[in-house]
Amino acid sequence: MPTPTPTPSATSTPAPTNTVPVANPGANQNVLTKTSVTLDASGSVDANGDALTYKWALKSRPSGSAAVLSSATDAKPTFTADVAGTYIATLIVNDGKVDSAPVDVTITATVANAAPVANAGPDQNVKNGTLVTLDGSASSDANGDALTYQWTMDARPSGSAAVLSSATAAKPTFTADVAGNYVLSLIVSDGALKSVADSVTITSSRANAAPVANAGKDQNVLTGATVTLDGRGSSDANGDTLKYDWNLTSKPAGSSAALSTNAQAVTNFVADKAGTYVATLVVNDGIVDSAPVTVAITAVAPTLSLYRVDIFSNELLKLPYTSSASMQKSQTCTGSGCATTVTVDKFRFVANGGNFTIQNLTAVNLTTGSRVAASFAGLQNGTVIANGQTVNFSLESDFTRGQSVNLRYEFTIKETGDKFSYTVELKTN
Repeated sequence: MPTPTPTPSATSTPAPTNTVPVANPGANQNVLTKTSVTLDASGSVDANGDALTYKWALKSRPSGSAAVLSSATDAKPTFTADVAGTYIATLIVNDGKVDSAPVDVTITATVANAAPVANAGPDQNVKNGTLVTLDGSASSDANGDALTYQWTMDARPSGSAAVLSSATAAKPTFTADVAGNYVLSLIVSDGALKSVADSVTITSSRANAAPVANAGKDQNVLTGATVTLDGRGSSDANGDTLKYDWNLTSKPAGSSAALSTNAQAVTNFVADKAGTYVATLVVNDGIVDSAPVTVAITAVAPTLSLYRVDIFSNELLKLPYTSSASMQKSQTCTGSGCATTVTVDKFRFVANGGNFTIQNLTAVNLTTGSRVAASFAGLQNGTVIANGQTVNFSLESDFTRGQSVNLRYEFTIKETGDKFSYTVELKTN
């Protein structure tokens, strides 16, 4: 008779206890302004090996900053440190069962020191014996640091004994005692960095000297602005009366810009399209033309940015904006002081480069027989969003008491014609 095979006994293993995950938003960072900052949650851990989801929020930023996260749920979101100061981001991770404790990371943005830019002034045509004044005062430093000056006379005509009155003044002088070219260079320092040298040539002559055209400095303007061009800085070493010849040699596609006059020292035009306009000036002393000089005018259109606001981030939207949604909301409150309306959605406007006006603002209930009222908070007909201003507004509704209603919120931007249209099917307690 065969011996029966023993049956193995079953052993039960208790289910492991879930452990709260640990968020790790990465190390604190020091960066330069205008750089893209990458946050890194990849160091977050879960003792049970569960897959993690991420919840970021930019909870603090410097005054005036418009920084927003590229994503609130990526492991490695980014933002641009647009203003110097301290940015604090918070990270919470979840293992599918429970949130971690929030952990902060600090990013400190500073302005880098920029090398200064030397400007030795325009070339000059002078008569022999003239006391020439050099001018380095247009030299600049992006950080606003005080500048020191170092001039050198690199070349002078044979037989000249010309020397600078000072090598370290902003506006030194010398006498052009011999006909020919005097070449001088200027280097400026902000105390930490030196500029690249800039040169200026002074031409001294007994004969008629060609005039020197000066079309003024390059300009940045808003579209629709009247641009004034000024050639009064043009000069003639012999003191001759100058004639002016302006031409608009380049303009953006579709522009109909035209100069008000071509033959006066001062002229103007309207920058009717965004883009770059180039004007050319030639002056004449009655004998000879100057070399042509150009001036560039860059026109940019004012912008109105629309953001959807939530507790984690601001989502940049595109105007015109149309949205259709369906949602249910509930709120429990007893006693006095309870809200009488429910917030459907929140938004923010930021104006840059111009003023924008709200018009044709309506908030209506499209449901027949319903007495639920829709409204805007923070925005009304005629509201002006001024250049540089931020305006927060929300879409509001009465409680629907279990009824489903269709609401529509609309307005237009007067200056652009862009329309905001938001339709929602709403049900509340």
